[in-house]
Amino acid sequence: MYLSAQAKLVDGCEVRLLDCIAERLSVEEALRSVSAFDPDIILSIMAIEYFDNDVDFLARLRHQQPEALVGCFGHLPSNYGEETMKATGADFVLAGEPDLVFRALLERRASGGELAGEGVAILGESGFEPAEFQRNPSLDDLPYADQGAIDHSLYGEPFFGHPYTTFLSSRGCPFPCAYCVRTYGRKFVMASAGHVVGEVAAAVEGYGIKYFRFMDDTFTASRRRVLEICEGLKALGADITWSCLTRPNTIDGEIAEALRSAGCSRVYVGIESGSQKVIDYLKRGYQLEQVMDNLRQVRASGLEMVGWFIVGAPVETRDDFEMSLKLARDLNLEFIAVSTLVPYPNTELYESEKDNIDFALLPYTCEFKDQAGTEREAEFYRRYYLRPSFIAGKFGNLARHPGETLKASRDFLRYAVASRRDPNRRDLL
Repeated sequence: MYLSAQAKLVDGCEVRLLDCIAERLSVEEALRSVSAFDPDIILSIMAIEYFDNDVDFLARLRHQQPEALVGCFGHLPSNYGEETMKATGADFVLAGEPDLVFRALLERRASGGELAGEGVAILGESGFEPAEFQRNPSLDDLPYADQGAIDHSLYGEPFFGHPYTTFLSSRGCPFPCAYCVRTYGRKFVMASAGHVVGEVAAAVEGYGIKYFRFMDDTFTASRRRVLEICEGLKALGADITWSCLTRPNTIDGEIAEALRSAGCSRVYVGIESGSQKVIDYLKRGYQLEQVMDNLRQVRASGLEMVGWFIVGAPVETRDDFEMSLKLARDLNLEFIAVSTLVPYPNTELYESEKDNIDFALLPYTCEFKDQAGTEREAEFYRRYYLRPSFIAGKFGNLARHPGETLKASRDFLRYAVASRRDPNRRDLL
């Protein structure tokens, strides 16, 4: 949506944002939709876990639209630009933050100029010309996300309503986690509180938005800024409900109360493990005993807390796993989200564990050679959610959101049963 907003600043540029997942389009339906629009330029974000799928689809687009310029961006294209372009037949890769580079590319194209410039990797007759990673000078200088580019009814999160959207008020991450994918690098760049509140206000007034999530890696990274944003959102006087992502060492009772008073109803907290040994291995940068009081204060504030946990670290033992499960139960979290540790390329974890990793770009493979995490992931879900006390506590959700509760329960049970039969079926969740 931010790139769509950039494109609309270029004279004569007509834009179509196609989200094939949200619109539930088959490959053939997506290809027909692109053909009907007949674009001059195609730009696609490339996933990590489904990189093979995206490569195949972009190659089909390249074949179907031979006159169009085709490009992509994302973590893997930024780091493996030549391989990505050769596999897809793409003309360019946008490395790092794509906003201003994309707009400059469109302006050159509109004026009949060549596809070239800083921040654009090109594959042509002369070979591959790599791009330097680009950073935008200020998020306040970027236009608001193009909310008119999507159908808000297609998006949401459990037990929220519609119309729904997302915002990104910062980029990069200042924390040292060894496993984190840093598409934008370590430098942390924030939009000002005034810009953030202005973007929310524009979406509320222009599109009737009532529900949203801030997608920042850590929305609460700056204490002063988050308090200013909360004051600004309160001053809007709008009927809004929202969520955000945070860390145990950047939220406490005061921050939780400020979030709640501004309309926030749920926080996603990266707890990751109940074992200090695993926390240190992941380089989370805090002591569990020092943040437990923070987490209890957040629980007492009335905010819903969703706890993220990571299993399957090479140093994790059965006792470490049991500590994580106990911590989740002790906090009595509304929901949990568990994932198996993946040593993604171009992370500190990947570099330190190279000899213990199976990696290939195509077909995409990236996992520890001795991986026990997938089995623990499914076990964590079963042992947390299938407790009588948890199920009894969710009868209120059933009364308030019967359709969504039943769907969520059905999807979880489907995942749990399939995971027991095949622990690699992580796609079911």
